Amino acid sequence: MFSHFSQKTLFFQIVRGSLCCLAFCMFSEKSNAQIDFVKKVLHKYLSNEKDTTRKPSFLPLPAVAYAQETGLKVGVTGLYSFYTDRKDPNIKNSSIEASISYTEKKQTSTKIISEIWTKNNDYRLYGELRYQNFPYNFYGIGANTLQADKNLINEKRFRFLAAADKKMFGSYYLGFVTEFEHFKYTDKAPGGFFENSNLYGKEGGKYLSFGIEQFIDTRNTNTYTTKGQFAKLSLNYVPNFFGGENYNGGIIQFNYRYFQPLNNKLVIGFNGIYNSLTSHDAPFYMMQRLGSDQIMRGYYQGRYNDRNYAAVQSELRYRFVPRFGVVVFGGVGSVYGVSDFNGNNLKPNYGGGLRYFFDLERSLSVRIDYGWGERIPGEKRQGGVYFSLGEAF
Repeated sequence: MFSHFSQKTLFFQIVRGSLCCLAFCMFSEKSNAQIDFVKKVLHKYLSNEKDTTRKPSFLPLPAVAYAQETGLKVGVTGLYSFYTDRKDPNIKNSSIEASISYTEKKQTSTKIISEIWTKNNDYRLYGELRYQNFPYNFYGIGANTLQADKNLINEKRFRFLAAADKKMFGSYYLGFVTEFEHFKYTDKAPGGFFENSNLYGKEGGKYLSFGIEQFIDTRNTNTYTTKGQFAKLSLNYVPNFFGGENYNGGIIQFNYRYFQPLNNKLVIGFNGIYNSLTSHDAPFYMMQRLGSDQIMRGYYQGRYNDRNYAAVQSELRYRFVPRFGVVVFGGVGSVYGVSDFNGNNLKPNYGGGLRYFFDLERSLSVRIDYGWGERIPGEKRQGGVYFSLGEAF
């Protein structure tokens, strides 16, 4: 863990080293070639010219962060994007995203996510593989938890998901999905709220689900959508393979998106989700967590948990030049139990962000958002910053 003084020292060491490297490059024999290389890189990522060859694109991004729970965190993220048919102007973008991070306290997080659209957009193949050994704050179950109940727990989680969808007619797709997750928890504050609770499945568990998914997709692009809609419904069943305090029941997931251009630079988008666990005996690790970098931005993911999750949001996107844009967003949402939805528990959120488009042909973006949530009496207003690849929805 770095003190404030040591962080400043490290910063100045990095700056000094960078200046030395820059001076070396400027006065070395190879300076002209290096300057040409820098010019090419700047032209690629700052000019308004598109790559008309539509060749694959790759962007690596380093990540450095610091948090009390993890200490110094370092990692790298990479996004590889491509078209399975470069001659088809209507084919959707395929991508493979991978990331890995490691913290000062020996915590790890890795993921690989792929989405492949075949020729003519006939098939959509989706895969997800994740592993994390990472802490997060748990506050309890429901939409009225308190900051005072915060309890740091460590989550070991392995996740595998695979889905295959086929275009049946028009913009309608039908497919199958399977998912496996394994959880294990330890209390980082022994004797605290989590350890003394009677939460169902608090030691962890696992499940394997099978389901059918269907969606309608009329979006003009799946990266930076300016027109069209997307509606997806997944119905999944979890058999009682593992017994004990493992989940046995259904999972319903619905996601709707609509986009309408207001002019050639301004777009408004709407998004709504509904996720539900149909069984009354749902372990806490299966609960829906309100908040993420995609919807209900501004809420810590884990502050509010329950069997059902419903939220809606709207986003106004202004792309004032090809490389840069800004957004403002707002919405409401809540988590709730089997039959206790209460409009008084709806949580508001709002915020804004910046966009940098590193690939103009595909309109691929890096975004930074800040979201605000509700303010509970006696607590600070909830909020958070999000740095991600791609749009929120």
